[in-house]
Amino acid sequence: MASARPTFAELPNEILEAIFLNLDPRSLASVSQTTKHFKDVTDVPAIWWNHCVTQFRSWAPSHDFAAKSRGPLSDVDWRALFIRRTNITKDTRRLLESILASQQNRIRYINEVAEFGYDAKDTLLQECACPDDADDVLARRYYANAILERIQREMAIDIWKDIYNGKEVSIEMALGAYDMFARSSVDVDFTTISNDLDKLAKAVRNEHPDFGEQSARDQASTLATFLRAQGFEGVTDRSYRALRNSFIGLALRSPTHESLPLISVGIYCALASRLGLDARPCGFLFHVYCLVYAPKNYNLDGDYKPTNSDRLDFMYIDPFRSTEEVVRGDLERVLRESGVPTSEHEAFLSDTTTREMALRTARNIMNSVQNIRQTNAGPFGINTGWTDVTPDLDNAFYATIWAMLMLGPREEEDSGGLSNISTRRRQYLPYLLEHFQTHYPWDVTLLEQHVIPLFYNQPEGQRLLNFAQSMHDLDSVRKPINYRNARTQAVAFKVGELFKHRRYQYEGVITGWDTTCDAGEEWIQHMGVDRLANGRNQSFYHVLVCDKSVRYVAEENIEPVAVETKPSDALLRLAGRHFKRWDDEHHVFVSNVRDEYPDD
Repeated sequence: MASARPTFAELPNEILEAIFLNLDPRSLASVSQTTKHFKDVTDVPAIWWNHCVTQFRSWAPSHDFAAKSRGPLSDVDWRALFIRRTNITKDTRRLLESILASQQNRIRYINEVAEFGYDAKDTLLQECACPDDADDVLARRYYANAILERIQREMAIDIWKDIYNGKEVSIEMALGAYDMFARSSVDVDFTTISNDLDKLAKAVRNEHPDFGEQSARDQASTLATFLRAQGFEGVTDRSYRALRNSFIGLALRSPTHESLPLISVGIYCALASRLGLDARPCGFLFHVYCLVYAPKNYNLDGDYKPTNSDRLDFMYIDPFRSTEEVVRGDLERVLRESGVPTSEHEAFLSDTTTREMALRTARNIMNSVQNIRQTNAGPFGINTGWTDVTPDLDNAFYATIWAMLMLGPREEEDSGGLSNISTRRRQYLPYLLEHFQTHYPWDVTLLEQHVIPLFYNQPEGQRLLNFAQSMHDLDSVRKPINYRNARTQAVAFKVGELFKHRRYQYEGVITGWDTTCDAGEEWIQHMGVDRLANGRNQSFYHVLVCDKSVRYVAEENIEPVAVETKPSDALLRLAGRHFKRWDDEHHVFVSNVRDEYPDD
């Protein structure tokens, strides 16, 4: 009599695990509920670790996911971690739907998602890439991206605060914080920057297997030669001030690897650290060089020369320009010709701090932004070229304000004491509040956590607290409803209409209206409203302009565009803050603020 064939359940656990590895999480959960044996097999760490790896690309730094993956898998409850991430995905989508459904509590919901940190990134990126024919494509993409940017801004601010508080922060993290603050895409991540540098370091070792045996002088030259061979050759004078040249993540990822000297040195030092070479930035006058140090008790040529001195043998190198050693005497001559007193030479010829490199990057970015704005300013100051600049101009400028506030000044560096430090910080507040109110109102929690404490004992402290509270109060209150009725019949245009300003010719879209001018008397006088043909007693419109500005326009200056005119790319990228999509058939943006203007 033939023996009975073994059942599926009797297969060896190793085979069952291999089979279950191919099941999706939902099917795996169903199988685990059939028998106790299957539940035990499906609970093995390797299966749920595999789902964590394949289902989620981005992880909040608090998970230390890479380190956990390298260790024994049995040390982590991967199933619980997977369930937690799945729940965060659901909560992120639920909160995003609430943001899209009503203007009420938007700031609250955005910050609730932001608390998930990078655990929400995968979901937000999926929403940013929603189909073009989605009913709310503009709004969905806009707010998903806004939340992601909000998350990354906080990660960058935390890095700068760590630097200020004296914590050890790598140079690539300090500089990469600007990428995190000003850019948002699948490859923008501290981990991505670190991985790119790891790959370059590995390539150096593969190309020069004897690198570790070379003298410090030879290592310095070898590394500079390798980088230049990979395309890291600085940047031409013509594009020197391009904004992208101040972002280490962009320099590493772009095909041409263009960068300013500071970023070139940052990349060089980060790679040197990975290769066991002691290279530090030297904050020279108008330029950044590298100081390369020999190991203690050795000179740069690798000769053993024991000494009781802590002073290390060193050399200068400029990876931005060449692979050759820079002679100290030449640098001293430049300082003399620039009028720098001899007593101050050492400060310019010594290695500088990571904090100073980050502050210097902020100044470089600020100069680039100002240069671009001056160059691209069109008639009447309207700048529509911001869509062609990478990273985003406003995000980049906003980053510099935050960096300046978080990184300095320090009490021990300022002879004027605390009062002078507060005065210097105070100069950044107007710029921060202007950008915050115009573009990033959901950053109010960042304001509360990181800015207000800097001014607790100053007059600005209480004013900022009151301001933040008013933001929360306004966010929690339902917007007043503006119905179309006999009182509003004189309001000729509707929310969502595309127009050109009759006088200044800029493109805009109507986001709200008032039956008469509702601005304060001071604004009315300053803007000369009473000199208009119809004065203040005409309809006025809140409008979003293609240059990102928000304005208040009299009806007589609203000129509807021709039916065949379509909104610019610039306006389409901004419109999601107020509108679901562009309706080509009816030639209008479909409102996403119907809770305030239900009839438009």
